[in-house]
This record gives sequence, structure tokens and C-alpha cells, in this order.
Amino acid sequence: MNDEEDKQLINDMRASFEASLPYRVGRASRVKLQNIIPAHWFAAAASECAGMYIAGFFYGAISIAQAYVEALTRYLAEHHHTRIPNDPSKRCRYLHREKLLSQESLNAALAIMSDRNDFHHLNKSVEQEYEKLEARAADCINHLHTIESEVFTYTFGPEPGKVSLKKPDYWPSGGPGLAQVNLRQLW
Repeated sequence: MNDEEDKQLINDMRASFEASLPYRVGRASRVKLQNIIPAHWFAAAASECAGMYIAGFFYGAISIAQAYVEALTRYLAEHHHTRIPNDPSKRCRYLHREKLLSQESLNAALAIMSDRNDFHHLNKSVEQEYEKLEARAADCINHLHTIESEVFTYTFGPEPGKVSLKKPDYWPSGGPGLAQVNLRQLW
């Protein structure tokens, strides 16, 4: 590309983004996001989920939410040295029976996974209506918040910048008294 083509591409991209901005703001206002999660192998993909939804990439947001539930429940099972059913929904139910997931988180996980095969395999029955995809993606993001806010509970301590972790063993260590985290924001 030459400089003139680059400038045109920049102008086109800027115009497209600005035209989509009201929709992005609307979507961002409809979802919740856990701002800090542990820096596990699944954190980057999990963090992209809300961004995809806000940008209007609903298939990606739904699919990554489902993959994230699979990875997170596998992590919990392995962390607690429990058997790992291959079926993600069975694994969620098992973690609930072992009291590693609350009923609310179980319901959220099962709701996310309810149409997993349609999205994972792009079956003919996969949703194609834009408004329904948008609503489904928002539901997935909010269900993830339900799960994350339980599993990765934290509070801000009395000291500025200090975070208190409810289950510090779920967070990779960054050294004594430190944890490796993934910081996120909706935009």
C-alpha cells in the first residue's frame, strides 16, 4: 500500500468505528465484567470475550465463552485433584456436587453451554438472527461474570493498590504476597 491508500484506509476505519460507537456503548452498558482475573492460560481468551461482544462479534463471543467455561471447569477439577468428566456439562454438575461451584454458578455455566455443540460445530441449527445472537452473547458475558465473581472473588484491601483474594491458591503466584493477574476493562 502507498501513503494515499493508507490514509484512505485510516479514514474508512475511523468512520466505521465512529458509526458503530453508539451501538458499542449500548452493548457495554448491558454487561458486567470482572475487572481482575488470574493470569492463567485461559485469561487472555476470556478477556477477549467481552470485547468481541461489544465490537459486535457475537459468534466469537459466544464460542469463546463456551470454551472458557470448559477451560475454567477443567482447571478447577485439576486444581482440586478430582476426576474430570469429558462432557463439560457433566463436569460442571460434578464440581457443584463437590461444592466447588454454587448453584448460581452451575446454572450460569449450564446456560452458557446449552447450545455449545451448535456453535462449536457450526451446525445448521446454529442461531443466525442478529438480535438473538446479540442477546445470547450478552447473556453469556453476564453468566461469565456470575461464575468469575464467585470463583475469583477479590476485594480491595485497606492499603491503596492492595487486593485481597478469597481463594489465593486459584491465582498464579507472582512471588510472596503477590499474584499474577489479568486486568480487564469493557472498552
